[in-house]
Amino acid sequence: MTKSELIKKIHRDNELNYVEIEKIVNEVLSEITRGLLEDGKVVIPGFGTFEKYYQDGYNGINPSTGEKLVVDGSYKIRFSSSKKLKDVINEK
Repeated sequence: MTKSELIKKIHRDNELNYVEIEKIVNEVLSEITRGLLEDGKVVIPGFGTFEKYYQDGYNGINPSTGEKLVVDGSYKIRFSSSKKLKDVINEK
């Protein structure tokens, strides 16, 4: 599901107009991003946890050319689903 599909599904079951729903969805995503930047972790009870972590760099090989290369370290985002979400998914 894309963001626009999500907005359309919410719009279908709601009295708010499309633009209002789009604004709310964008605000929620912005706050999740801000939480990751400031705290490194966002917990949404009943849904899951987003967590920022650092993955160290490493030496690699380009599989097409065999050329050695250095992959820089970078921050990644990990998502762990809550037990409630896992239970809902496993029921289907």
